[in-house]
Amino acid sequence: MSDTAGEAASGGDSETRDDPGVLEDFEQSEDSEQVEDFEQSEQVEDFEQSEQATDSAQSAQSEEFEEFYARTYPWLAARAVMLSGNWQNAEDAVQEAFIEAMRRWPTVRACASPEGWVATTMRRKLSRDGRRWWYRWKPTELTVPAAASASVEETSEALAALRALGMLPPRQRQVVVMHSLEGMSYAEIGAELGISAGSVGSNLHKARARLSLLLDVSPELGRPGESLVPGVRTDPLSRALRGAAAWLLDGLRASPPVPPLPPDERGDRPGRQADRGGRGRQADRGSR
Repeated sequence: MSDTAGEAASGGDSETRDDPGVLEDFEQSEDSEQVEDFEQSEQVEDFEQSEQATDSAQSAQSEEFEEFYARTYPWLAARAVMLSGNWQNAEDAVQEAFIEAMRRWPTVRACASPEGWVATTMRRKLSRDGRRWWYRWKPTELTVPAAASASVEETSEALAALRALGMLPPRQRQVVVMHSLEGMSYAEIGAELGISAGSVGSNLHKARARLSLLLDVSPELGRPGESLVPGVRTDPLSRALRGAAAWLLDGLRASPPVPPLPPDERGDRPGRQADRGGRGRQADRGSR
């Protein structure tokens, strides 16, 4: 009986092997698996090439941003100090502006003036945060890095201008710096600070009157047309403020290296990790 069962089984196997339809199905199945494996291998290779190209582009953008950051940080920090009169507030605003620029770097780098974009972000940060500490404001002495290449007279004039700015209430200080150094119009200043053009004019008039008295210069407002550079005023007070800004910038450039951005902002950003994770999951699904 056992022999009979073995013969039956053997006969069944023989019939299966000899059946042309079964053999054809088997061969087609093998061919299909080979094609699928080949296609999956191509998908993985395409994914790896795409990821390498993406990493290369992101690396180039990262290097480009780091160069922009190192080059423009001293200038923006000097302007923030002129606006706020407080090192900590200025540094916080500058760092936040650059972090925001890094997150949006493809868009920022395409702007007509990336520096202007970062400066506007910094000013808005100072204006927003200023509402919390302005009511506690009081005149303070600002310690700043000295410009080694400046003459004694230039240093004396710059420090006098910075001390005079420090005597102004925060809103007056902002308005006069934005008008005299940034070359912004009443309408532009009002739109950025959320005040009327009339309020801008009133604050500017008070600021210039106080600064002119403290610096012993004429309070007359120079006309923009007197300068070859659009928006740059040539009156004595505006020249004094620009001189102080240039002196401060020289000192910052000669001071210790530009501070690094926070570590979690310099590494792989969340968006990039998410992109990699999503592409990785797709590749994993394709390879299974």
